[in-house]
Amino acid sequence: MIEIKNVTKNFENVCAVNQVSFEIPEGSMFGLLGTNGAGKSTLLRMMAGILPCDAGSILLDGEETYENPGCKASVFYLPDVPYYFPNVSLEEMVRFYKRHYPAMERESVSYMAEQLNLDMRLPLRTFSKGMKRQAFLILALCAGTKYLMCDEVFDGLDPVMTEAMKHLFKKEMEEREFTVVAAAHKLRDLEDICRHIGIMHKGGILRAGDLKGRLGDAVKLQCVFSGEKDMRRELEKEMRLLHYEQDGYFTTLIAAGDKEEILKEVKKKAPVFMGEIPMSLEEIFMAEMEEAGYDIREVLK
Repeated sequence: MIEIKNVTKNFENVCAVNQVSFEIPEGSMFGLLGTNGAGKSTLLRMMAGILPCDAGSILLDGEETYENPGCKASVFYLPDVPYYFPNVSLEEMVRFYKRHYPAMERESVSYMAEQLNLDMRLPLRTFSKGMKRQAFLILALCAGTKYLMCDEVFDGLDPVMTEAMKHLFKKEMEEREFTVVAAAHKLRDLEDICRHIGIMHKGGILRAGDLKGRLGDAVKLQCVFSGEKDMRRELEKEMRLLHYEQDGYFTTLIAAGDKEEILKEVKKKAPVFMGEIPMSLEEIFMAEMEEAGYDIREVLK
């Protein structure tokens, strides 16, 4: 388990992480969401033991990570722009990492590389951005560590490769004790793979946990009102609308507040049809930001 307790990190006059506290359960893929500059990368580096906390503590299985070689050995940190030696190949990177991670499996790296059509003998500098990302994700998955901290996890991958890497992540997590913390600002990258997420903004944590499972302060409805009537103004008087969209006969709305009260008020408008539909991770993110009092248009700039 990863425990983050009142963590703060400053860089001169800038507070990059401010009094952040939450827990990440074992065996989960935790999505750390937020716009550029929210503090995700700084927090990841502190989790990996690369940066010290100015205040608070980060514990992996009850141990502080910073200046703790034993604890660091259980963590693989993958930055958004990985470093590699000039002219080095994927094969040579396996040998390099094996010095630091004895459980690194060359056969597994070779198998995954073959599945993704990556030549282990070619210099990494000849790879495209997406191919380099695939190569380092493979190295991270095959290092045999208990924890993986990954910044901008699927950045640079096309949709097909993203799905392929998600499959490899899921398979790895099913087969061994493995916890992944994946930072991203593209919400759709984590839509179908992270149940537990944390939302960061300006160095703070707005919410963290099983947001899909416990989101009780927002509901998404699809309705049909007679005569294609626009009900936005009437509904805004009765509830806090986070989103309202009308497309022909169909009206889709997201409202914050007590679910039963929202349903009651919408029913008063005598819809021809009304049905609740699941919220996407992006919609959950937007609802959480709105509920925290942030102007989503400003946050997502």
